[in-house]
Amino acid sequence: VGLPVRRLHYGLLALIALAVVGALQAVGIIMSIALLITPGATAFLWARRFGPMLALSVIVGVGSALMGVYLSFWIDSAPAPTIVLFMSIIFAVSLTVVAKRNRAASRSDTPG
Repeated sequence: VGLPVRRLHYGLLALIALAVVGALQAVGIIMSIALLITPGATAFLWARRFGPMLALSVIVGVGSALMGVYLSFWIDSAPAPTIVLFMSIIFAVSLTVVAKRNRAASRSDTPG
C-alpha cells in the first residue's frame, strides 16, 4: 500500500553513482566531493525541514558556482578551486553564525 522504499533507495543510490561518475569526468574528485557535500551541509545548519533544506542547498550550490567563477575571473585563478573555497567559506561562516545563535539561545533558556 505504501511506497516501494527498497526500490526508491536503490534508485537513489544509482542516481548518486551516475552523478559522481559524471562529475568526476567533468570537474575532478575534489570539486565533485565539495559539490555533493558542502551545499547540503550548509543548508542543514539553517533549515529544519527537508523541503526548505533542499531549496537552500540548491541556492548555495548554484550561488557558489556563479560567484566562484566570477571571483576567479577577477583574481585570475582557476574556477574549480575558487568555487570550492567560496563554498567552504559560506559553510564556515554559517557554522559560526548558527553556533553563536544556539549558544545565545541556550544562555537565555537557562534560569538565573
